[in-house]
Amino acid sequence: MENEGNNKQESVELIEISIVEGNESKDGEVAAKTAKDLFSDFKASDESDYEPDEHDPTDTDSDEPLSKRVKVKKEKGTKSKKDANDNAAKTKKNYSQKYKKEWEAIPSVRPWISESVHGPHYFYCRFCKKDYKCGKTEIFKHMSAMKHKRHLSSTTQGVQQKFMFRGLLCPVVTPFVKSRAKEINYKLINPYAKFLKACGVKGILLNDVVGEGMSLTPDERKSLTEYWATLCKEKNQFLMVQIGGAPLKSVIDMAIHAEKLKVGAIVLMPDLYNRPKNHLDLIRYIKIISDYTEKIPILYHHYPKYTHLTNIDMTSFLLDITGEIETFVGVIYSTNDLQEGLTALTLNPDKYVCFMGTDEVMLGAVASGFTCIMGNSINILPKLAESICQCIKDGEIKSAQASQNLLKKALDNIYCNGDMVATLKAAISIVTNLPMEVVREPLQTVWEGTYTKMKNKLHEIGII
Repeated sequence: MENEGNNKQESVELIEISIVEGNESKDGEVAAKTAKDLFSDFKASDESDYEPDEHDPTDTDSDEPLSKRVKVKKEKGTKSKKDANDNAAKTKKNYSQKYKKEWEAIPSVRPWISESVHGPHYFYCRFCKKDYKCGKTEIFKHMSAMKHKRHLSSTTQGVQQKFMFRGLLCPVVTPFVKSRAKEINYKLINPYAKFLKACGVKGILLNDVVGEGMSLTPDERKSLTEYWATLCKEKNQFLMVQIGGAPLKSVIDMAIHAEKLKVGAIVLMPDLYNRPKNHLDLIRYIKIISDYTEKIPILYHHYPKYTHLTNIDMTSFLLDITGEIETFVGVIYSTNDLQEGLTALTLNPDKYVCFMGTDEVMLGAVASGFTCIMGNSINILPKLAESICQCIKDGEIKSAQASQNLLKKALDNIYCNGDMVATLKAAISIVTNLPMEVVREPLQTVWEGTYTKMKNKLHEIGII
C-alpha cells in the first residue's frame, strides 16, 4: 500500500510538470515570449473579472454548442450527484481550451490579447496586465468586464490628452557658422523659424536626421532645445525633440531636460551602435528611458534606411508595447512602405498616432487616412505639401496628383546633387536666401558650382 501511495504521488507531480510547456532555460526560468516578461512578475488567474449570471446558460468557459449546454442544465436535477460530477469532469476534459492565434485577428480583441507565459491554457490582457484561463467565451466575458473597460478608457483618454498634434510636421535643419569648428549659428534660427511660421508650419521636429542631431553634443542638443522651445512658445508651434542616437545615459539626460522644458513630445531613435536585436529588445530600450520621465509623450522614429534596423517587426512591436509603456504614443514611419505604415495606422488608432515620414508617398498616405505627415520638403515647399492634403480632403484628385508630381520633380533635382542633408540645406538657402547650406563634418557642404546648378534648375521648373 505504501508503494502504491508513492506511485500516485509521483504521477501527480508529473501531471503538474506537464502543464508548463517548453520555453524553459537551463536554470528553470521561463524564456521571454512577450514584452511583459521583461519588466514585471505576472501571476496567472483562473478567475474571470466578469461576474457570471447563474441563470444564464451561456455563461461557461466551454465553447460547446448552446443547445447541448442548455440540455445539460435541464437534466441536472434528474441525475445523481455522482453522475453530475462525472459529466462535469468529462466536459472539462473534452472542452479545455488552448490559446488560438486566430483570436488575434478579431478586431475588437487584437489590440489587447496575447499569448501567456503560463502555458497554452491562458491568455494575457495587455490593458489589465493579467493572465486568464482560455476560452473564446471567456475572452468576450473579460472584454465586457468593467475592470477591462476602465483600463481601456483610462489608457485611451490619457494618450489623447498627452498628444493632441495632428497635421504637417517639419524636421528642421541646424545652421552652422562657416568656420573650422562649425559652431551652431543661432542668429539664423529666428529668421528661419519666422519663414516656417509664415508658411503655416505648425509642428517642429528638432535634432532629427536632417537636423544633424547625431553630429551634435548632448549639451548642444539641449541648448538648441531651449532656444526652439522659447520660439515655439512665442509662435504657438508644437515642438517635438529627437533625443536618440546617443549613449543611453545621455539620452536619459536629454529626456529629463525635454520634460522640464515641457516640450510637446520626445522622439526616439535606437542606439546606433548597440542596435536592438528584435522588437522586444527595442521595447526594453524605450522602457528604460520612460522610467526616468513621468508624463512626456514618447514616439519611436522608424527609419530603417538610416538605422539599418530592417529586422524589427513593427506590427509585433506595437502589439507588444501596448500596456507596457503608458507614455508611448506612436511611431514616425520614414519608409516608402505605405502598406506597413497603413497596418500600423489601423492597428490601434485610439491609442497610437502614426506619422508618415516620407515625401515620396505623401499623396498615398493622405488618401489612405493619415492625418499626421512629416516631410523634409516642408522646409522648402510647405505650401505644396499643404496643397496635397487639402486637395485630397476636397476630393480634387488630379490637383493633388499634380502637386505630388511637382514635389517629386523638385526633390529629384535636389537630391541628385549629393548627400540628402547637404543638398536639402542648400535648397533651403536658395529658397529662403539665408546661408543655411553649411553642414558639420563628416558630411560635406555642397560645392559652390553644384549650388549654382541646383539654383538654376529649381528656377527652371518653377520652384523659385
